[in-house]
Amino acid sequence: MKRHLTYIMFGTILILGHFLLAANLYVYASDVPYIAFSSERRNKNYDIYMMDINGNNLQRLTDHLANDTSPTFSPDGRRMAYVSGRDGNREIYVMNLKTKVSRRLTNHPGRDHSPAWSPDGRWIAFASERAGTLDIYKIEPSGANLQQLTDADEKNNTPVWSPDGQFIAFRSFKDPAGIYIMDADGGNVSRIKNQPNQAYTPAWSPDGKQIAFCAVFFKGYDICILNVDGTDLRRITRHRNGEGSPAWSPDGHTIVFMSWWERTSDIYRTDVNGIIRNRRRLTRHPAMDIGPTWVPTGAFSVSPMVNTQATLWGRLKQSISAK
Repeated sequence: MKRHLTYIMFGTILILGHFLLAANLYVYASDVPYIAFSSERRNKNYDIYMMDINGNNLQRLTDHLANDTSPTFSPDGRRMAYVSGRDGNREIYVMNLKTKVSRRLTNHPGRDHSPAWSPDGRWIAFASERAGTLDIYKIEPSGANLQQLTDADEKNNTPVWSPDGQFIAFRSFKDPAGIYIMDADGGNVSRIKNQPNQAYTPAWSPDGKQIAFCAVFFKGYDICILNVDGTDLRRITRHRNGEGSPAWSPDGHTIVFMSWWERTSDIYRTDVNGIIRNRRRLTRHPAMDIGPTWVPTGAFSVSPMVNTQATLWGRLKQSISAK
C-alpha cells in the first residue's frame, strides 16, 4: 500500500513538473523582450541571431555561408525579412519563423538593402540599386505590387515606417543630406528641421513623435533623438569610437544600438535619457555584431535557460520533501 502511494505521488510530481515547465516556457517566451542582430562570429560570415534583453539565451536564426543581415519582422511575429547574398546577389528573403524555411522576395541584378516591414503587415519597404541609383521602394510580402517611392540623382536608403504606417523616414544624400520624411506613397518629401550634419539610420519612437538617429560629432558617431517637428535635439551617447543603428523598444523607454565602445562592434542598450550608468553591453565577442532590432513579443517558443530549469527542479524537490 505504501509503495502504491509512492508511485502515485511520483506520477503526480512528474505531471506537475511538465505543467510547470510548460507554464514557465509560455511566460519566458511571451514576456521577455528579444533583440535580433547580425553577427560574423561564425565562419566570418554574417548570420542573424537573437538574444534576450539581458544578452542571454543566444540563438541563431539563419545558417548560410553567404552573409545574412538586416532582419525585420512582420507585426504578428510569424515571418522575418532579411538581406542575403545566398543566390549570388544581395536580395531580400522572407523566412517562416515556425518552419525556418526562406523564400526569395526580390530578384533583380541591382542589389537590395535595408528591408522594413510596415506596421499593418501589408508592405515591406527597402532600398535598391535596380534603377542605377539607390532609391526607396515598397513591395507586398507576396512579391506583388512593387512600387518605387523615390527617384533622385542622389542615394536614398534605410527606410523606416512611422508607427501608424502613414509615413516613411529615410536617409538621403541629396543636398542638404540628412533624415527626410515622406508619405507612404512617396509624396510630400521634407527634411527634418534642426538636425545635425551627417545624420544616418533613423528610427521612429513608438508614439511617432520622435526620431532617433546617429550623427557625426567631433569625428565620431553618436545617437541622438529629435522631435519630428525639429525641436528638442538630444544627444544620448558620447563616445569617440562611434555608435549607430538605434532601435526603440516597444515601450519607448530603451534604445538598443551598436557601438565600438570596446573597439569592436557590439550591441548595447541604454535608456532614452542617455544616463551613462544605465548603459549596458549585451554582446561580448571579437567578431562584429551589427544592426539590432526588436523581435515582436511572443514570436518564438524559447527553451528555458539553465536557471529556469534549476528553479523548476527546486520546486519539484520541495514537493517531494513536503510529501
